[in-house]
Amino acid sequence: MTITTMNVSFFLGLEIVGITKNVSFHIMLTFKQIEAVHWVGKLGSFAAAADKLNTTQSAISKRLAEIEMLLDVQLFDRSRRTARLTEKGQEILALGEEMLLLRERFIASAGRESIAVRRFRIGVTELTALTWLPSFVQAFRHTYPDVELQPEIDVSVGLCEKLKKGAVDLIIVPPVFNDVNFEAIPLKELTLAWMCSPELCTQRKTLTLQQITAYPVLMQVERSGVDVGYDRWFREKGLSIQRIYAGNSLIALSALTMLGFGVSYLPAEYFSDLAISGQLQVLRSDESLPKVPYFAVYRSDGPIAFSQRVAVMAEEFCDFSKPVTMPRIVHKNTPPHRNPKNT
Repeated sequence: MTITTMNVSFFLGLEIVGITKNVSFHIMLTFKQIEAVHWVGKLGSFAAAADKLNTTQSAISKRLAEIEMLLDVQLFDRSRRTARLTEKGQEILALGEEMLLLRERFIASAGRESIAVRRFRIGVTELTALTWLPSFVQAFRHTYPDVELQPEIDVSVGLCEKLKKGAVDLIIVPPVFNDVNFEAIPLKELTLAWMCSPELCTQRKTLTLQQITAYPVLMQVERSGVDVGYDRWFREKGLSIQRIYAGNSLIALSALTMLGFGVSYLPAEYFSDLAISGQLQVLRSDESLPKVPYFAVYRSDGPIAFSQRVAVMAEEFCDFSKPVTMPRIVHKNTPPHRNPKNT
């Protein structure tokens, strides 16, 4: 290969114009190509990398072909189902990660972390979606109008799996896993209370945990982060629980509790209005339920600075009480509804 022109630029990359086998070519090393190598290497497939970078598998293949032609090396072993890095590919991956981190530090120094972020996917549990997510989304879109925000709702364990696969960028969950490859910013602790139908238990005195758990205990599916932690706590207390799983919906769980199917531990702030109205009864226990800390968790391989900004914003908005007013969608060309109370 004969190289006739070389130009180095931090943002535009490495431009090479040359001739090989009597065929002229013009290739520029770009951050898109480096990102393709990085995410295929980290996530193990072209499809996962394409989803992470919000592009197509063919675009990922094209970027990898370009960088392999430019460097004249094979970066991935494509003979297997998963894309495995060659020895040279692992070396290039490490160098590319340094370049991406340096780029991020460069733009973060000017307070412009969002420049390199086109789309940001945040995963939350149902409780967050019911409480502070709408206000958070509104503030995010006002602060970062050029970044497409995509919220996703799932149970905690499912969100953790998606974060590991690169299917989401940041999640709001209880501590259901510990991984050195992820950063966690503490948000707020969730207070839960034993609740039941007033017809199920007429006792007003303080009960022991054994007396409370003598009733069937309604809980969400095993993949709920709160239930994962509480199940461990029940075992530590030596409690024998008659479990009744109520799916993965907190609203369905509360409805079954009001109908008298059993007792359940529900978010105290969110369901306080139902307790005040008498639809639910709060059971007093001789031992308080442990509070559940929530965290904003994101990958440590980028975009770190922007994820930190989002985590700080989540810390500001995190509030598990029921919103006073629910968000209202106003369609284009439709005059807003006037509230008689405000006229």
